Amino acid sequence: MSWDEVYRKLFAKVSLSEKFFRDQEYAGYRRTWATWPMLEKRIGRRRPTEYQVVSYALEYWGANPDSPTYRYLGAPFELGPEHHIQKWYKYFRDESPIVKALLEAGATWDNYEDPHQITYWKYNSMMDEEEVHVDRLLEEIVESKYDWGLSETWLDVYRDYYDPLRFLWHALQMHAAYLSQMAPTSAVTNIFTFMAMDHMRRVQRIAQRIKMLDIVYPDRGFGTKGRSQWEEDPVFQPARQAIEQMLVAYDYTEALVSYGLAVKPVMDELLLVQLGRLAEANGDPMMRHIHHSFYRDTQRHRDQIAALFRYAFEAAPSVRDSVRQALDRWMRAAYDAATGFKPLFEEKPEVRMDFGKAIEEVREQHMRFLSGLGL
Repeated sequence: MSWDEVYRKLFAKVSLSEKFFRDQEYAGYRRTWATWPMLEKRIGRRRPTEYQVVSYALEYWGANPDSPTYRYLGAPFELGPEHHIQKWYKYFRDESPIVKALLEAGATWDNYEDPHQITYWKYNSMMDEEEVHVDRLLEEIVESKYDWGLSETWLDVYRDYYDPLRFLWHALQMHAAYLSQMAPTSAVTNIFTFMAMDHMRRVQRIAQRIKMLDIVYPDRGFGTKGRSQWEEDPVFQPARQAIEQMLVAYDYTEALVSYGLAVKPVMDELLLVQLGRLAEANGDPMMRHIHHSFYRDTQRHRDQIAALFRYAFEAAPSVRDSVRQALDRWMRAAYDAATGFKPLFEEKPEVRMDFGKAIEEVREQHMRFLSGLGL
């Protein structure tokens, strides 16, 4: 028995005369020339780019009503239609406004493209340069005995307030992984997978920096207070609340908006740009240089997220209203989270910064990003 006969037998709902999913790809061709017929329908007979070859419509569990599992089971996976995984994806992704509206409009998520066209090879090549750059900064710190010149007050900031940021970036990494896992198409899966890796890089580098300080100052307790500070210190509790609420925002629209348009942009501006400036004012320019490397990742993330929302708004204009409603809620949470860091800027360091001015600069950059999306 041929594979297609076996497949039809397994999915007995379909008649033997009904066209198969792969037959749908080739519909309209008198003769099949293309290796990727779905992609050829989009770009014509032009040669696809490397990015298109490895990114276009590869996710078999994507939100595609023509996929075999949707046609025969009404759900994304080859599981019973009542399986809890099937219900999860159907409810939290396929019924979510940003996904459902596109499908109802007859559009497909498959045509979204990453403006940076990142592939696995390109990502590794690009990030190798970034990691070499940060490695050189850390080597310079060791060779110059840089840490010996940091003030007592700033060392306390590293121990009590910089180390706990590992938990914040790790939470954003976890949420990016969720957005990747639940993505409606493979190109969207890719961008959030790489974002998750970028946030894990921040976690690793903070841990490495704290260990370097522990080696120089073994009696100061570096690396021993991070979790308790994150869980108990008042500085972190508004951020903890916002991030933990974000982690259980399972609806895909809520998950995208909370992460991409609210919490992450505010935290990136505050803790990469403004904290870097505070560090430099307190005799630690190396933190600002390291954060600048992280911020280059942030700028790429914003381009990718902006392109995703623009694609959705163009394909289904009604999505914009759903996004605005979710954004109003998450903007408040994001700025409440930022406000908790006021003592870090105005009380803890020796050289202090005007936190009100810092927040205004964060808001200015944030509003510029949102206004570019018409939000």
